[in-house]
Amino acid sequence: MSRSLSLVLLLVLVAASVSASGYNRKDWPHWEDLDGDCQNTRAEILIRDSRIPVQFKDRRECSVVAGEWFGPYTGKTFYRASDIDIDHLVPLVYAYRAGGAGWSRAQKLQFANDPDNLLAVDDQTNQDKGAKPPSQWMPPRRDYSCEYLERWQRIEARYALVTDEVPLVSCP
Repeated sequence: MSRSLSLVLLLVLVAASVSASGYNRKDWPHWEDLDGDCQNTRAEILIRDSRIPVQFKDRRECSVVAGEWFGPYTGKTFYRASDIDIDHLVPLVYAYRAGGAGWSRAQKLQFANDPDNLLAVDDQTNQDKGAKPPSQWMPPRRDYSCEYLERWQRIEARYALVTDEVPLVSCP
């Protein structure tokens, strides 16, 4: 669904309270099979975000190989799971710097596998985004900008992240 967009983004930058120097991605268990059904978080997001029923690698239905994914960041459609990355909308390293450094392993696991913070996106755009916050990267598809910022702010609030920027957004 497309909506008209009037976006005003004002970013107030504040020094980050924690550097990323102690960050280790391995400390944030992700792509776990949390419900024990053989489908890890990546597979479950691919299943959730596909516009059509997905195709699996084999009869066990653990690994997704095909589907139809609309990239919210670009508006492009993809059909091979190998062309899709699962993006942490609020990146793990950002969460680390914004308060997650002191979290337990269980809290890090919860954040890293939170479906509300995960999107199926094309791998190139995910690599372009990297760990950048909204002040440094916004989706190339402008009509997704408001939803992107709203989701970012919801995740920050849910996990009580201390932000190093405050986006002020006006969306119709």
